[in-house]
Amino acid sequence: MSIKEHCVKIYELLKEAGESGWSNGFRGLIAELEANENISVYRKIISIYGGAGSFNDLVLYKNGAVCSEENNELDRLRNGLYNKIAEKWT
Repeated sequence: MSIKEHCVKIYELLKEAGESGWSNGFRGLIAELEANENISVYRKIISIYGGAGSFNDLVLYKNGAVCSEENNELDRLRNGLYNKIAEKWT
């Protein structure tokens, strides 16, 4: 799966889960990747992984309950995206 495909899958999952802030952010990243996929877009994506309240900290909930299946999928996609970008730098 490509970097853009990872972002699209994450966007769809976040949108379906009602996580509008993060889904809107990924919609913007997808648009940037479509316009000009380059190292600056990769840096932007990597930057969302660090710090308090980062993409790494995101846990999906519905009606106050943790969405286990969706969070497992998010973890898989989140790790896959990070690793795919890391491959571009090595």
